[in-house]
Amino acid sequence: MTSPAGRPVLRRCVSCRRLCDRTQLWRVVRQSDGTVSLDGGMGRSAYLCPQPSCLEEARRRRRLQRGLRCAVSETILAILEARLERSAPRPLRQDEPWSPRACGPGALSAPPYGDLSE
Repeated sequence: MTSPAGRPVLRRCVSCRRLCDRTQLWRVVRQSDGTVSLDGGMGRSAYLCPQPSCLEEARRRRRLQRGLRCAVSETILAILEARLERSAPRPLRQDEPWSPRACGPGALSAPPYGDLSE
C-alpha cells in the first residue's frame, strides 16, 4: 500500500520494533466499544510481524495489551497462532524441484499450496 504521495505506508511491529509495509503485518484493533478484533475496523491498532518469535514475545511480554491499552483475550492470540501455522511454508518433498518461492522471503505471504481458510 502506498500513501497519496507514493511512499509506502510503514508500521512498527509491537514485538520486534521493526518498520515494515503495513500489508506485511497483522493488525489487531481495539474498537470504540472496547472489543478487540483482527484486521478490520476503526480504532486503536497494534501491528505484529507474522513470525513465531514476534508472536511469542508479544504473548510473553504482553505487547499487544500494552499497545492497545486494553486486555487481549487468549482467543485472539490463539487465532494468530493458527494463522501462523497455516502460513508456514511446507517442506519440500524429495521429488519436488527447488524453487525460490518455496523457501524464499515470499514463502509466508504467498504459500504455494493455496488458501487453507476452510
